[in-house]
Order: sequence, then C-alpha cells, then structure tokens
Amino acid sequence: MTDTTIYDQPLNEMIRVCLRLEQLFQQIDHQLTDTSTFGTRSIIHSVINVLQILDRPDLKAKLAKELSQLLTSLIRYGHSPDVDVDKLAKLKLQLESLSRGLIDSSGKIGYRLRDIELLNTLRLHLATPGSGCSFDIPLYHHWLQQPTQIRQEIIENWLSDFEQIRTTVTVVLDFIRKNAKIEHKTAIHGFYQELLDPQSNLRMIRVGLTPNMPTYPEISLGRHFLSVRFHIPDIEKRPVQYVENLSFWIGYCQV
Repeated sequence: MTDTTIYDQPLNEMIRVCLRLEQLFQQIDHQLTDTSTFGTRSIIHSVINVLQILDRPDLKAKLAKELSQLLTSLIRYGHSPDVDVDKLAKLKLQLESLSRGLIDSSGKIGYRLRDIELLNTLRLHLATPGSGCSFDIPLYHHWLQQPTQIRQEIIENWLSDFEQIRTTVTVVLDFIRKNAKIEHKTAIHGFYQELLDPQSNLRMIRVGLTPNMPTYPEISLGRHFLSVRFHIPDIEKRPVQYVENLSFWIGYCQV
C-alpha cells in the first residue's frame, strides 16, 4: 500500500479522536526538527490542540473500553492455528497494561500541563488569529528568546506527559488498520454504494487510490450503508463529480 493514497473514515467518536491525535503527534514530530522560534511556536500550538482534545472528561473511560474490545478480539484470534502465539501474548500484555494505566491514573490525561501558567495563558490567547505577539504575552516572547537547548528540554519534558496516550492511539489504530479486510471495487461514473451489516462492528473504512488518479473520494457512512462519491479536485471552484469508471479498494476495519 506504499504506492496508494489512503483516506481514513472513522465510524465512531473514539476512532475520530484517535485520528486527530495521531495527526497532531505527527505534526509535533516534524516540528521538533525546526529549532527556530517559529518552529517552537508551531509545537506549542500543537501541544495546546492536544490538550484541548484531552479535556474530554469521558476520554479515559472510552479509550479503556476500546482497548477492552481489542482484547476480546485478540482472544478470538488465539484460537486460529496460523496465529503467532508469542506476538499475540505480547500484544495482549501491552493492551492490558495500557488499559490498566488509563483506569488507575487520576485526573485528566496531561493534567500536569494544565497547571503551567504559560500554557494556560496561551490557551486563552491563541484562539485569536495572529495572537501570541510580544504585546499580547510578554512572558511568551521572553521564553522564546531563550537558547534553543533550554526550549527543547522544556518541550520534551511537556511531551513526556503524552507518552501513554500516544502509545494507546498508536496501538489502537495499528490494530484496526492491520485487521482490515481489503476488497477491490469499481465506481461507476465516479460513484459507489453498498449496504453494510449493522452487526459487523466496523471501526473505520479506508479507501485507497493510486496517487496519479485525478480524483478524491467523499465517503458517507451510516449504520446500514456506505457510499463513495469521487470528485475532480479544484481548490478554486466547487468540485464536480468524476464521470468515468474507476477502480479503488475499500478496507473494512473491524474488531
């Protein structure tokens, strides 16, 4: 699938949250290579976005439930003669450890960062476009002038509070994606639809296209149906539907 452009479409709120966090963590990884003050600003903005997602009071319980359902699926796989028993046991221990860590921890995920005055001030100001100037938050401007090593050490310390949630997100999405059932489809005049089994326990739909195709999909999902409508990309005008037949694949990710 390395030569494929993939579009992920979540079917429940927790997978949607996981995908958002995955993207933010990937952005942070990329931004860490930029040691300029503007690179630091970008990282801080991403950290605050992560904290906003983690503000949900039900997040830990729902993620623990998701991990529990993955564990149930692993038990079913354990009866398969082709399964790697050692790998299965290792994954089972990891899921149990992550679930226990979520349940046993106190407060919201990343709660320590909510007591940091600079981050609290920035959370209030950065919602305004162009904010964070020296006249908005002199403390922020002062901190940005500190040597690169000092800023990087502080940021890495803050990011350590996200290790557990980041590992959880990675494990959940990796498990779901690797257990996808791939089927090749044809969109007639740029449109495809099918009925779904409401008992299938789908977590996510993945649509794959070859990168050179001049089209992108809009995926509509309900409990009983799936439709994929392909459009011709145009960033200046309203996109129109792709009118030719085209081949693509769908990954049905379920546990």
